[in-house]
Amino acid sequence: MILDQLRLVSRQVNVQLRMRTFNWYTVALFFLQPAVFSAVGMILSRAAGNQAPDLVYTVIGGGIMGMWSGLVFSSTYDIRSDRREGTLELIVGSPTSLRKVEAIRTFSNVMAGLVSLLAAFLAAVFIFKYPLQQVNVPGVLISLILLLFGLWSLGVFLANFLVWSRLSGSLVDFLELPVAVLCGFMYPIQILPNWMQGISAIFPIRWALQAMQASLQGSEINGIIWQKWGLALAISLVFWSISLWLDRKVHNMIRLTGELSSI
Repeated sequence: MILDQLRLVSRQVNVQLRMRTFNWYTVALFFLQPAVFSAVGMILSRAAGNQAPDLVYTVIGGGIMGMWSGLVFSSTYDIRSDRREGTLELIVGSPTSLRKVEAIRTFSNVMAGLVSLLAAFLAAVFIFKYPLQQVNVPGVLISLILLLFGLWSLGVFLANFLVWSRLSGSLVDFLELPVAVLCGFMYPIQILPNWMQGISAIFPIRWALQAMQASLQGSEINGIIWQKWGLALAISLVFWSISLWLDRKVHNMIRLTGELSSI
């Protein structure tokens, strides 16, 4: 049983990574777009009079932006492709649950997007000479794991949300930049108005990202960091729970209507 599950995961991950690798649009999301955002961030920082831009926000933040953009469009476009090509009904009717298929797909997309963050980090270290002596390595690693888990939970939620309703696709298209602004990918979130910070509190990636940024700048693991980790984990589990509810709702509607095309 466990071997069958591992075989399913490995095959699905293999297919997803192949799709991401040979898709030029995805490659542009992971590499070209972060580079553009980082360059714009540096130009604006220089224009503001800072001769040495904060690499945590301008370069590494651009890598986070690439991860988020890649996740939003890859996880949602997978469902749209299934709906367009007529394979969504086959997935829902297969012995493997839709929830499990989407979980594996989203995991693959998150891991593919990790390349964007790795490229940004290497650029910060080897091109812009970001000092590694100050980095709190355990804090960065724990924050990274929680960041990946937060992205995964949001990706699964968005994928199930798209299955639940065709109209939800119009909503997802407008999530990329607003979430990046609210979560402070490329600047300290403290500069946002209080009401915007309140809205951003519902996103787990905000808390994991803040903990990572603090760890990259050398902050020790303290009560504030632990609090951010706890919030990131708790909110991620909430999104995962909502995705389970959406999954049950989809299957209940199928049992009632006998079709998926009307959803």
